[in-house]
Amino acid sequence: MKTRSRLATWVAALFSVCVLAAATAGEDVLMQAMREEMTRTLEELQMEDLEAPYFVSFTVQDKAQMGAQANFGALLSSNESRNRTLTVEVRVGDPSFDNTNFSFGPSIQTAALPLEDDVAEIRRQIWLGTDAAYKRALESIAAKHAALQNETRSEELGDFSAAERFDYSEESNRDLPALRELETLTRRLSELFTRMPEIKESAATASVGHQRTYYLNSEGSSFTRNDPSALVRVTAQSQAADGTELHDFVVAYGNAWDAIADEDDLAGRVNEMGQSLAARRSAAAMDNYIGPVLFEGQAAAELFAQVLVPRIVGIRPPDVLGRFTGFPGASGNPFVDKIGARVMARSLSLVDDPTLRGGGFSGGRAVDDEGVSTRITSLVENGILKTLLTTRNPVRGIDVSSGSRRGFGPSASNLVLTTRQGMSREELLAELMVLVGESQAEYGIIVRRLGTPGFRPAANLASIFGGGLQQVTVENSIQAYKVYPDGQEELIQIAQFAGIADSLLKEVVAASDSSTVYTFGISGFGGGAQIRVEIGGVPFGMFGGGRSIGSVSVPDLLFEEVSMRKPKGNVPNPPVASHPYFGELGSVRRAGLSRGG
Repeated sequence: MKTRSRLATWVAALFSVCVLAAATAGEDVLMQAMREEMTRTLEELQMEDLEAPYFVSFTVQDKAQMGAQANFGALLSSNESRNRTLTVEVRVGDPSFDNTNFSFGPSIQTAALPLEDDVAEIRRQIWLGTDAAYKRALESIAAKHAALQNETRSEELGDFSAAERFDYSEESNRDLPALRELETLTRRLSELFTRMPEIKESAATASVGHQRTYYLNSEGSSFTRNDPSALVRVTAQSQAADGTELHDFVVAYGNAWDAIADEDDLAGRVNEMGQSLAARRSAAAMDNYIGPVLFEGQAAAELFAQVLVPRIVGIRPPDVLGRFTGFPGASGNPFVDKIGARVMARSLSLVDDPTLRGGGFSGGRAVDDEGVSTRITSLVENGILKTLLTTRNPVRGIDVSSGSRRGFGPSASNLVLTTRQGMSREELLAELMVLVGESQAEYGIIVRRLGTPGFRPAANLASIFGGGLQQVTVENSIQAYKVYPDGQEELIQIAQFAGIADSLLKEVVAASDSSTVYTFGISGFGGGAQIRVEIGGVPFGMFGGGRSIGSVSVPDLLFEEVSMRKPKGNVPNPPVASHPYFGELGSVRRAGLSRGG
């Protein structure tokens, strides 16, 4: 006869009480099925002579998505889809030692659910998923026990932290545009390149989706949350006469289509991008440079996002590395060892604020993916690192979740970097010139735009897989200028940054009294391993750690010494023949023949 542990019995009783308190006559069919299966799981799920689960969670993501892509005024792809995905997480053992932290990610099982509100079939899939996750959890904890018999744990950390029960619900809102709106916008934006002979490759992509997330765990926490998303992206690539590849992008992230799909604004930005690329083709190549650099606007925000954002999340490596040694993120986050140490200039402070809404901030939410209430977290105070963003998976020195789980790990929401000694732009430029004089340099450099990892041209393995948290890579500049003492600015074709370390923000000399709010994509594992998947050219998702969007508010940043140079490596030869559209074919079309598509 099987016997249940005291802990499992207590968990089942607690959940039954929570179900009675939360149930309502009009409860959603999905949540109803989840509650009924959770009750049955806690009462019945135990293999003879083996442990019963001490924690179970169900997550259902009901997602509707559409996307379109166009090149040169012609629609390349258009699609819309709807799916429901179930994720079951099961933990056996107890919070001090369970089946997790043995490999990357928790013990989970995923399955597709029917789109119809068929309670019987939904419960059947939850039952199958829970059974599979439980058996996997038992295998994992047995393997973990066996592996640790031959190893001494370097530190005693629990595997799961406590969290208060939390219930949250949002009204459903599936206000999506018609697919033709995405098709029309991408056609029109991509058609702008028919007037830009300098551009070799270009594309316009739009996607919009609405995800309704349902969550329930065995502790009684539950939520229903709206997770809308919208993206417009226009990319362009050109080549200088010497073959140097140049690229740029226009991107708009948001939580609603209407908030980002202003065609006039996007068209203006695309035209500016085309003019900038054309000018860079004939700009002077970058010399080797070590000296003062001022990062303004998007460049300051992107620099901050690339250097620091991956390092303010609490990544815990597996207790038994085995085959994961050398895998991005396997050695954890180096900032875990820097809590209490200075990681920025003493004038800078940083908070993560998921409560911010509007004003360009798009990363907020009321509850994280573990059912933990989100809250404002002070990460850096006067340059000193105070804590990291965490989940219920403890890391050294941090035992409590900050409510930051997205997907399989922690992620930033809205990061706000502030300074106690902000300068006006005129004062910053004057300070830049002072540093130029002190270094006896001929000029200083202002960087106004940086590339971003997700939009590199000609993606290869190096751009698909992240380099982990031990390395710092800053994308090339895509808009930078030499600035001379008389105020003259000279455009730089492209520049690569060398010798950047995660201590860079300790070297900030001055910051502006105004800030740029900037939204960007955040990859899983804190910037580590990820695989970008596109279907028909439309972004479908990031796999290998999850992906979300976050926002930062960052002032302009002045550094006394940054190393820049022309990018290393060979460059491809320009196309042999001229662009067909701007030759005879184009002249015929421009005379009045219409294109298909």
